[in-house]
Amino acid sequence: MESTNEKLWRIARQRARVKNNAISYLIVNTFLIGIWYFSSGYSHFFWPMFPLIFWGMGLGFEYYHAYHDNGGVAEREYQKLLKEEERSRR
Repeated sequence: MESTNEKLWRIARQRARVKNNAISYLIVNTFLIGIWYFSSGYSHFFWPMFPLIFWGMGLGFEYYHAYHDNGGVAEREYQKLLKEEERSRR
């Protein structure tokens, strides 16, 4: 088991990584939309939607994991097993 301080550092690193990836997402996709617009205008297929959608989905999963996944599945299962073992000892 990791200590509380180590757990907080891990969470802080995950959240910082999400923020950095969101900034990269905005910069790169703005650049891609600019390439699309200045090379073909509005009349052609909007191909930047693919990185917008798929990278955005990955960013969404990463955001959920960093901000809303309290402890994760493995941690919850571990705590459940500890409780079951404690009950079986009685």
